Amino acid sequence: MPEGDKILTGIFGGSFDPPHEGHSGIIKSFFAEIPDCKEIFLIPNRQNPLKEKKATTSEDILGMLHLFVQEFSNPIRILDTELKKDGPSYTVETLRELKKTYSNRDFILLIGEDNYDSFHKWKDWRIILENVKFVCVFRRVSERVPVNPNLQEVSDKFTFLNNPLLPVSSTELRREFQSSMEASRVLDNLRDYIKKKDLYRK
Repeated sequence: MPEGDKILTGIFGGSFDPPHEGHSGIIKSFFAEIPDCKEIFLIPNRQNPLKEKKATTSEDILGMLHLFVQEFSNPIRILDTELKKDGPSYTVETLRELKKTYSNRDFILLIGEDNYDSFHKWKDWRIILENVKFVCVFRRVSERVPVNPNLQEVSDKFTFLNNPLLPVSSTELRREFQSSMEASRVLDNLRDYIKKKDLYRK
């Protein structure tokens, strides 16, 4: 398929444990600022290489994400590619699989400013850049994301999203649910799901 005919698709990975309004702001900003993007693939990970293995089951992560995406009119697809794996998930491996499965697509990788800061330490990061149109960096706490000096030579592969600053993290939300089960910053249907399944209280 000619390069210009390929479907431009965002890749948004993370723990989504739980998904929250910060994630909503990122997705809405992404579609607004990159109107040529036709779809986003949400890819929850089983284990981030830099974090401990999560206690929440894959079934519950997917259950929460299916509720989460109901608020969007834009096409969003949830892929359980990384949840099926044992051990850490590496973006370069997931990207290789996606390129084979979805050969009619070009990908934009969506990452947070914290991951941008350490991107040059990622496994095969140069190969990742070769296999995406560009990397879109979203803000977490910075009004303006500091430039990573280790990525100066490939700076043309990065763009920065003007999304709302993230009001909360999934880690902070888990702590709130542990103490009260009345955490804010999540949709009502998600809060009901978390309460019903008694997540984060163990």
